[in-house]
Amino acid sequence: MTAATSGTPLEDRLAGLLDLERSRAFHAGRLALDLSRMEALLAALPPLPRPGVAVHVAGSEGKTSTTEFVTAGLLAHGLHAASYTSPHLLDVRERLRIGLRFPPEPLLPRAADVVDAAAAQAGVRPSYFEYLTALARVLFAQACVDAVVWETGLGGRLDATRLLPADLCVVTSISLEHTAVLGGTLPAVAAEKAGILRPGAPLLLGVGVPDVARDVLRSHAAALGCRVVQQPPRPPGECDPLAANRDLARLALDALAAERLLPPRTPAIDAALDAHAVAGRWQRVGEVLFDGAHTVAASAALARRLAAERAAGRLSLGAIIFGATLGRDPGAMLGSLLAVRPPDVALLLATAPGERGVPAAELLGACSGVQAACAVENPSAALARARALAGGRTVLVTGSLYLVGQLLAEALGEHAMAAVGGAGRRA
Repeated sequence: MTAATSGTPLEDRLAGLLDLERSRAFHAGRLALDLSRMEALLAALPPLPRPGVAVHVAGSEGKTSTTEFVTAGLLAHGLHAASYTSPHLLDVRERLRIGLRFPPEPLLPRAADVVDAAAAQAGVRPSYFEYLTALARVLFAQACVDAVVWETGLGGRLDATRLLPADLCVVTSISLEHTAVLGGTLPAVAAEKAGILRPGAPLLLGVGVPDVARDVLRSHAAALGCRVVQQPPRPPGECDPLAANRDLARLALDALAAERLLPPRTPAIDAALDAHAVAGRWQRVGEVLFDGAHTVAASAALARRLAAERAAGRLSLGAIIFGATLGRDPGAMLGSLLAVRPPDVALLLATAPGERGVPAAELLGACSGVQAACAVENPSAALARARALAGGRTVLVTGSLYLVGQLLAEALGEHAMAAVGGAGRRA
């Protein structure tokens, strides 16, 4: 399985590397994670300075938005901060942002040359994600950043980011996801996420971590001497997961201040977090609303928000486009959306881009008896049909981040790169 390429110089270097994110074999449990290649690659890199502040974020939902919010807060503190996220929506450089912007172009090839030389010296062929992780480590060091926020790719215990420095570890949420890789119970998933813990580094637990998973994480934290900070319960009736993730980022900044790595948070810091928007998460472009709710728990949260927005008269929904990838539970995801979908709202099932995309016809099979449901394999055709059926009302695109990314790029057109490559700001 090879990574899809977009023809950019960086993607050209990545072409041909094993891309586990998009691999059906991996998400079916037929390929195993292993840190040996990454360990050898990092050992072959030249000595690199450690960032003054480093945060590691894991979780089933909310990793990317929390990573971005923490980064926005670090920038507001006046730090030269970078973020490493995955997957990307439109351009691989989204994963490697400095100051929440694409890295300066001259830096990328220089950093990639260092990674290529290290891989040759170590005699390893890294995977797509391993290469990018090493590239981020080199790139951020060469850019002399003060702070880095690392987002875990999958799990934690065997994720390549586990080998990078961290002063604070954050677990945003725990739900059943990638069960063929992480296990089929919440304690099993939590044990994998607990692999990001560093001895003595505080652990921050988001409100989306249920009790049975929290017990596992607390046990691992106690064994490593990690102070645990728990996010308080959310206000009753709140249905915006981004609000919870913003507050989790505030707690992360406070935990860093308690470690004397940052000064105390100020109203200006809060304002910076409130101003930051995350691409593909409750993002409207014209009449199309994009929300990358790609897990069962995220779909349930999206359904609650849709119901609240409709009840308040702020949303007139005309059509839903849904796609999913192997390793998810599309039936349960669709169940949440169908529970709040009015009968006159069209449901279009599309095949998400990439090898892991679940065929639209298979998704339709999970919707037997549902009125106004149809399979349109091609995402672009699905969007055109949804717009026609919606008659000016909102079209929601959700389920797969790959689906959201493709259609978001089409909706934004020539402005797409600016939308994901610059520091996000609310309109």
